[in-house]
Formats: sequence, structure tokens, C-alpha cells
Amino acid sequence: MGSITKAGVRAIAEAGDAGALLRAFDEDPSRVRRFLARLTFAPDDAGHDRAVACFETLARERCAAMPSFFLEIIRRSLWEMNDEGGNNSWSAPEVAGAVIAGATPRFDGYFSYVFYAARDEPLFHESLRAAFALVAAANPLLGDEYRVGIDALCGTY
Repeated sequence: MGSITKAGVRAIAEAGDAGALLRAFDEDPSRVRRFLARLTFAPDDAGHDRAVACFETLARERCAAMPSFFLEIIRRSLWEMNDEGGNNSWSAPEVAGAVIAGATPRFDGYFSYVFYAARDEPLFHESLRAAFALVAAANPLLGDEYRVGIDALCGTY
């Protein structure tokens, strides 16, 4: 358990090493999730986009065996978007979108929750647009359903 560190997960994400990511996840899914989530907090950090991509990879490769784990990531993201204490995670829509995209069609229905939770808060618009790009790439029909709303909020996609 102690072999998975924040620095180690960061190195795996930055290297884009899917095999190492899956091995670490299989050893301790919760630690990997927690450390990846931390990497998503800084928008200008090089690790942000790679960490989001890791969430998508993990959902694609491990959701069939652990659907409740990935549903919990979506739930946490929604909770972070509605935190009344002011500790809103601006990247929460993108993290949820990565899981939805990685586990399409299993979690497609959850994008509506992400969309409606993020649409009225400008803080989330950039992340919502990124989430939409991930989901639309994974399921173009779902993308078509939300394209007008995303365009209205965030400019033409």
C-alpha cells in the first residue's frame, strides 16, 4: 500500500504509461484516484490534462469490474461542484466527463447531471467544455444532444 505515492502517480500520468497506471490502480484504487484528483486542480500544470486522461483510461479499462467505484468518482465530482463552503473544484466537470467518456455507454446518462450542475456557474464553464469534448468524442450522439447548450454557455465548440 505504501508503494503508491503522489510523486509516483504524477510520474505515471506524465509518462502516459497506461500499464503502470493500471498496475498501480489494481494495487490501491483509492490512492490512485486521490492522487490523480489532486493533479487536476492546477489548470496550468502539465499534469492536469494527463491526469484527466488517466481517469478516462481507468474507466475504460476497469469500470466493468468496478462500476460502483467509478460511479463514486462521478458522484464526488458532482458534490464538489455543489459545495456551498466555497471549495468548488473547477475541474470536477472534466473529471466526471472523463469517467463518463471512458465508460460509455454505461454512464452516459450522468452527463446531464454534470451539464446542469455546471451550466449556471461560470467557474465550471471551461471544465464543462472540456468534459463535453471528451464525452462527444466517445459518444457523438450524446454530444449532439448537448452541443447547443455548450455553445450557448461557452462559445462555439
